[in-house]
Amino acid sequence: MRKIQDVNESDYRETAANYDDQVKEYDSYGNDVLFGMCYDYVSSGEKLLDIGIGTGLASIKFSRTGLKIYGLDESQEMLNACQSKSFAEELNRYDINRDTIPYKDHYFNHVISCGVFHFVGDLSDLFTDVKRVIKKGGIFAFTIAPQETSADYIKEPTAWGVSIFKHSSQYIMQLLSENNLELQKEQRLLIKGADKVSYDMLFSVLITRCC
Repeated sequence: MRKIQDVNESDYRETAANYDDQVKEYDSYGNDVLFGMCYDYVSSGEKLLDIGIGTGLASIKFSRTGLKIYGLDESQEMLNACQSKSFAEELNRYDINRDTIPYKDHYFNHVISCGVFHFVGDLSDLFTDVKRVIKKGGIFAFTIAPQETSADYIKEPTAWGVSIFKHSSQYIMQLLSENNLELQKEQRLLIKGADKVSYDMLFSVLITRCC
């Protein structure tokens, strides 16, 4: 795994300290939806990797049901906030756009990533890497910002001043097929946008199984 320089960490510091409260302010329950949709597929004692673990809002729920949690995130400040909750087995710095997942083949029973992929355009290498580290029969659960154009993905500005990537259903299904991942469930949900009032941000939660 390449060393990641400590750049822009000041941008993460305040966000990490207040992230859990900010999620509540936006009534954003994607983490809960993802966990609920995965519940029937996971068992106590299994290993789960959370890509973009942040402060651990998604994977801590799996920990409470007895899974062993491993986390990756670009921000050391986010990892510190997650570490303070004392539920993860191991946490590592990881740049989703540059690094490969720092674990051996078929190391994890399951992989999740919630609220991350809309910051990445081309997901092909990442999906291939996930397929490498996940065991056959395991669940790969993730969220995307969906769009219905013919393009694989498009980049759009938001009211937060940060652009996001939206991925087409055809592109995601192509990636699943190429990596022997079978769609089990999909649920679309609206969350509040920058004004904390209007429900104008559309996301999809997808649960797939490694064949």
